[in-house]
Amino acid sequence: MDFVDLKPIALRHTPLGTRGQSPKEHDWQLDWDKLAALIRDNQDVIAVVQAGLAEDWLNTQGTIWDETVGYYRYPNDNREPDDTVFWAASTWATPAILVTFHNELTASFACYREGRDPDFHYLGRN
Repeated sequence: MDFVDLKPIALRHTPLGTRGQSPKEHDWQLDWDKLAALIRDNQDVIAVVQAGLAEDWLNTQGTIWDETVGYYRYPNDNREPDDTVFWAASTWATPAILVTFHNELTASFACYREGRDPDFHYLGRN
């Protein structure tokens, strides 16, 4: 898997106070298989990978992999205080990733498939 296979996406922030129920537009979840393949095939250039919802990035993102720890084992679980809680599915927003490269540049990409599973399924071997 290469970065050219992903669609770049802009990350935005939904201001607090707009948390009303959004109309259902789709059922999209993070594409765990694509994400795991991207990390596996590009570890030599990636420093950090975060996941969340592109349209409300600041409220929904968290780190799921970095070059020091590897995969964060319980990213949406308070058993591990690793400061990582992220949203992985949405009926209105786009599941996305933000990649920080070794040269400190960043790029964000849409990374989703049909589905409603908000759990994490990328837990490969460290």
